[in-house]
Order: sequence, then C-alpha cells, then structure tokens
Amino acid sequence: MGQRLSKDEVINFRVDSETKEVMKKAAKLSGLDLSAYIISKAKEAATEDIIRHDQVNKILLADEDFNFVESLVSKPATATAKLRSAMKKHGQKK
Repeated sequence: MGQRLSKDEVINFRVDSETKEVMKKAAKLSGLDLSAYIISKAKEAATEDIIRHDQVNKILLADEDFNFVESLVSKPATATAKLRSAMKKHGQKK
C-alpha cells in the first residue's frame, strides 16, 4: 500500500443546497463520505487539467521555431515555370 500522507491542509468552500445534495448522493453511491468524495473528484479533475496543459505545451513551438515557420508561411515561394504550367493545365490562375 502507498505511503499515508498527513492531512494538515484545510480548504473551505460554500455551495448551494442543491449542489450539496447532488454531491452527497454521488458520494453515497460511490461508497465514500462527502469529504472523501469531493477530495477524490477534485484531485482527479486537477490531475487531468495538469496533464492536458502539459500535453498542449509539448505541442507548442518554441519562439525561435515559431518565428521560423511564420517566416516561411508569410513569404510563399514564387511559382516556377513547371508549377505555372501544372496550374494552367489544371485550370488554376497565376
């Protein structure tokens, strides 16, 4: 079994009665008390948010790479004679 962490931090929040009843029902269905249920779901959601954020950051380009790609896209190459011929053959202008 994993290491047991001490619980010395406190988080307080207020909810409306409907929200509390929904959470109590879900906790009961899950076999957990309300606090354990809320902590479990909040930690699960927070972990997923962190993973999603990390995945997005891995996709993003570094500034130097972004500038390089942007410079290529912002100045398209001039059409060669061969490309102009192919475009004319397939009915495209320029």
